[in-house]
Amino acid sequence: MSVGIGIRIGSLVSTLVVASNEPGTPDPIVIVRDTVLYICSDGRALLGGGDPPEGTEFVSTVSGFVARVGDPEGVATSDGTRYRAEDVVVSALRSLIRECEPLPTFGGRDGGAPAVVTTYPSMWDADLVADLRNSLNYAGLNEISLVSDAEAAGAWFESEVAEQPGQLIGSYHVDDAGATVTLVRSGVSSGRAFRFAAGRGSSPTAQLSSALGAFGWLPSNLDAVVVTGDGLVARDDVAMRGVADALAGKFGVHVVVGPGPEQAAALGAAILAAGFRSSTRPNRPIGLPPSYDVTEVLTAIRAPLPVEAEADAAAIEAVAAGASTGERSVPVLASGEMPVVTVAEADGSAATETESGWRSAGKILVWVLVALVGIAAVAAAVLVLAL
Repeated sequence: MSVGIGIRIGSLVSTLVVASNEPGTPDPIVIVRDTVLYICSDGRALLGGGDPPEGTEFVSTVSGFVARVGDPEGVATSDGTRYRAEDVVVSALRSLIRECEPLPTFGGRDGGAPAVVTTYPSMWDADLVADLRNSLNYAGLNEISLVSDAEAAGAWFESEVAEQPGQLIGSYHVDDAGATVTLVRSGVSSGRAFRFAAGRGSSPTAQLSSALGAFGWLPSNLDAVVVTGDGLVARDDVAMRGVADALAGKFGVHVVVGPGPEQAAALGAAILAAGFRSSTRPNRPIGLPPSYDVTEVLTAIRAPLPVEAEADAAAIEAVAAGASTGERSVPVLASGEMPVVTVAEADGSAATETESGWRSAGKILVWVLVALVGIAAVAAAVLVLAL
């Protein structure tokens, strides 16, 4: 089993998803918070408000910081203090991750703690992404990976909806200031994103056609479109559905509105964190649910435990005892390893059976040829005697 954490800091709401790629595990955990950072008297920050830590009180708030990343003037809090916007984004990320602590020490792709992937707006250039990366590194969050909203939404589509891998997917992201169109193929953005300001008169179909034409693609090259949103317009189901219907009618492809629809990127980021990779073969969906809010987190994420060793059996009993008493501590297995059957091993066994079958067929063919040669020799001898 692999567990991943995906995060998206949006303009109005921010989302964290904890998901596993193992069939039969609990549904992904979704946490949604208002994108308002409350700063406490001791310097700590809490995203979305709630109760301040014991012995402290809120002294200021800050919002609208995502759009100010890279601005040398930074962003001002309610009391006039200014911070670099990218540092505020990192504080928001840290606050969301803190709601999941203590994280399990297993379940990650490398066997350790779960990986964390956070998204950034697809329209950001390399400098803005670098600014956020530098702030993450400075805060000691080097392990957090970055991916664009469009690539994360594409991963969600490929994992949960697409019937064929490696498709050319159009990501149509609409917000209160306009729309961003990005083309994603095999999990990677195909060139730059295209930004269209609101009120310029161009339709969603014309905008997507422009993005396709810029790379020499025709509408017939498009396989699917994922419509996502942010801000107030994302709450307008009629408007979002209207965009999807217009694109479907024009291009005749599969068009879906992402869950939330501002949560699709966070869901996709969690899928990537859990180890999903776009491939040339269909992937088994991990069953991500539609959008919903959950505030209780990580109540029961458990990896399958090996039962060969007595110490591991004791660990299983400890898990059961903890569940009955309501404790959330996770015992560490003595073996420290999980029984894994790799794809290579599974393919190898299948290959061995196939090779054995071919060898058997070859032997039969040789015996048939020998018999035919013998029959031909006898027939020739009979003909000679007759003459």
